[in-house]
Amino acid sequence: MQWFPWLTPYYKQLIGQHQAQQAHPAQIVHAHEGMGVEALVWGVARWLLCETPQGHKACGHCHGCQLMLANNHPDWYPIVAEKGKQLIGIDVIRETCEKVWHSPQQGGARVIWIDGAQRLSESAVNALLKTVEEPPANCWFLFTTPQLSQLPATLRSRCVVTNILPPEESQGLAWLARESQLPEQTLLTALRLSGGAPAQALELMNAPRWQKRSQLAEGLRAALPRQPMQLLPILVDEPSSEKIYWLMAFLLDALKLQRGSQTWLTHVDGYEASHSLRSLMDEHSLQQMVTRCRDCHALLTQTPQVNTELVISDLLLAWETLLNNAY
Repeated sequence: MQWFPWLTPYYKQLIGQHQAQQAHPAQIVHAHEGMGVEALVWGVARWLLCETPQGHKACGHCHGCQLMLANNHPDWYPIVAEKGKQLIGIDVIRETCEKVWHSPQQGGARVIWIDGAQRLSESAVNALLKTVEEPPANCWFLFTTPQLSQLPATLRSRCVVTNILPPEESQGLAWLARESQLPEQTLLTALRLSGGAPAQALELMNAPRWQKRSQLAEGLRAALPRQPMQLLPILVDEPSSEKIYWLMAFLLDALKLQRGSQTWLTHVDGYEASHSLRSLMDEHSLQQMVTRCRDCHALLTQTPQVNTELVISDLLLAWETLLNNAY
């Protein structure tokens, strides 16, 4: 599993707590998607299950390490939502909790990793609480989530939280430059669209949908000043919420330009589209559209079985009305 340099301080902090025998048995690792927390959890689990750790690192040679490298350690319990299901159900949690109360099969630690902990069903959380609050000796729970606020308070109160922050932009940009041959403006745009998470930025640039962002920028210039509905085929293309997020970033860039700031543009390589928006819309209209985009994004991401085309059509019609009223 690939290691990311911005994780090293957090890794040393967590391992240091175990070395000092001050580690909490239930740890929530909270990070933006694309920060590579899977590698952090994997590294901590390997150290905990290693029979002869060398300082902050697992030895890589003992039986425990060999089992982990073969993804076959009987005291390592990774749990995720089943394919096709939105929630982590009670059955797998009950089964795991029962197992950890038995003696560890390798005579050492037991490590339970619940990835996407915000997906735990209410019944699954309730089944966890007693074991998390009073776990067996040398039993460690690791929860990872990008949405800490969605975890029930009953679970959060029984854990300690480690917040993984994005690296400094210069560090993230330097890492991307080592991983990609794309121009610096493109790397910086992807990094800012990804909330500063370098691994997510790299994935975004390598995905076919990255070309859709260029189409959106071109579409903006073609659809303005009076025909935003021309953008509908681009915006409804899945994942549509991502396209709305990109559109909102273009509008925010136009606001920044209106206020005389070019330093923190998100679409660094999309200046022409942002400049067109700035020229056609006043500050009040831009703010209105940013708010409408934010509401649209919330609908698309939080409403089950939403009619995507209808929601986006309403957004574009409102935009068209704003533009027509300006002339």
